[in-house]
Amino acid sequence: MISEKRSWGKWSLVLLLMATSVLLAAGASHLEKTFETSRNPRISLVNLTGNVVVRGWDKPQVHGEYNVFSPRVEVDAEALPPNGPADKIHFTTHVLDPQVSGDARTVDYILDVPVGASLEVRNPQGSVRIERLQADATVESVGGSIVVTDFSGYLAVRSVGGNIEIIRPAGHVQAYSITGSLHFVSPATSKFRASTTSGRILYEGDFMEGGDYALSAYSGDMDIVCPPSSSFELSAKTVRGKLETALPLRPKRHPPSPLASGNSLLGTHNTGKATVELTSFSGTIRIRPQ
Repeated sequence: MISEKRSWGKWSLVLLLMATSVLLAAGASHLEKTFETSRNPRISLVNLTGNVVVRGWDKPQVHGEYNVFSPRVEVDAEALPPNGPADKIHFTTHVLDPQVSGDARTVDYILDVPVGASLEVRNPQGSVRIERLQADATVESVGGSIVVTDFSGYLAVRSVGGNIEIIRPAGHVQAYSITGSLHFVSPATSKFRASTTSGRILYEGDFMEGGDYALSAYSGDMDIVCPPSSSFELSAKTVRGKLETALPLRPKRHPPSPLASGNSLLGTHNTGKATVELTSFSGTIRIRPQ
């Protein structure tokens, strides 16, 4: 499954580059800028709609490419300080004509930034993809999907209706959506929070020793797929949904059984080195070996 995701990520970038060629043929503008920066700059990007790709590299530079669909839309790129290596860079999409609407407001971004850059991205109606960063990042969208790959540091991701996928994160993860689904692959995090209202949650991976994991869904199903060697203390609760587990649990002393009630599951798998809390109102919670 992971190899399929990698292939999909490569094809997404190929499709974005193909779209760039089509836009150029249609008269849209393609702009590029390079900024010398410190090793750990702060990067912010505020867009309206379009695709945003941010990739970490080892250079103390930020290289930006942006495709603007309409001459009535512009990109403002500001570096601070204006002279010498920048500590902050702000990218902002501006609509020059209030009559512009729909796809005409679209700007696609591809940014290569230092791996130690902290990042803030707001792209309400577009998708965001982030790869290979090691600092802090906040990513927000309303209707767009968000994909984060090989990220270490503090990561906060929010989308109202878009799906969220986080692959091989390390550090502290917070992911929230209302109607979107959440997918996590091979996390190496010690503090993990994830919540969705009606979307599905799929967690594929192990739990770190001493880690604290809390996942919740209101009506969506939740699937936890982990190695049989995983070690965690489990508290799983649902009000109207079902609980299913294919992993053996050692019951706690209080309550005396891991099946203390029809809608709760309490117990320890192996030596209980991590803490895992799963909650749902009406969705099904499933736990099975990888």
